[in-house]
Amino acid sequence: MAEEGVEIIKRFATNGREAVNMVQLAAGLAITEKRDRIGREDVEWVVSCGQYAPRQEARIYPEPQVGVVNGLAVYGPNMGSIVELEACVHYVGRRRGQVKVTGVVEEEELGSHDGRRYKRKSMARNSVENVLTVVRSLLNVDPLDYDIHLNFPGATPVDGPSAGLSMVIAVYSALTGVAVDNVVAVTGEVSIRGAVKPVGGIVAKVEAARRAGIRKVLIPWENWQENLRKFGDLQVIPVRWVHEALEHALYQEVKMAGREGLASRVRVLSASPYIPS
Repeated sequence: MAEEGVEIIKRFATNGREAVNMVQLAAGLAITEKRDRIGREDVEWVVSCGQYAPRQEARIYPEPQVGVVNGLAVYGPNMGSIVELEACVHYVGRRRGQVKVTGVVEEEELGSHDGRRYKRKSMARNSVENVLTVVRSLLNVDPLDYDIHLNFPGATPVDGPSAGLSMVIAVYSALTGVAVDNVVAVTGEVSIRGAVKPVGGIVAKVEAARRAGIRKVLIPWENWQENLRKFGDLQVIPVRWVHEALEHALYQEVKMAGREGLASRVRVLSASPYIPS
């Protein structure tokens, strides 16, 4: 097989069975045309006819960004992925703010071990209420005084609860202007009291983070497993509360000394008309 064909299969096959099927179909095409070698065109024909979607390439920013967080998700049977989340805020005052969430796939189709397919709806939009309550408690500011835009570039299927912690960190970063460390990834659900609750697919998520070049992964305390110690080149840190996650995720060290101290750090991005008193 041509080297270009191998690279195409690596980009489009999501598991071993799909890779084998693609090779068999491409080989059948080559045999039909009495060729002894599978070419790039053969594999491209299989990808086109099978309507395969390329596997998501994990990319992280080369430097810390304000309001940008590396989230983690599971988008298939034991397949983890880095999910970029970005937040932008604009002060409008008088509780006139609105919250917008974009880039979320509203419904995804999943497979199971018995070959059945089922659909589930994303709960990312429903998790925003919890996020706003936590941010209000952390900063002693009213999020409804701001227009808040949360965006998941790439329209990745996102399970709302597991994206809760990343949304809190993104909004907190956008409000305070403190950048998020670009080599940190997070996953976890948040309660309205700021507790980090367990989620599924931890091992697959951690493996995806390592492939993407992440150096530190924050997971819920209850999700800790001893086998996570095997990732020697990757630091996996269990956290119980949102403020613990912020201390690890923010690029500039933030001491959670109290609400008044945190409130004094709040500033609005340059796009905002003025700084609230």
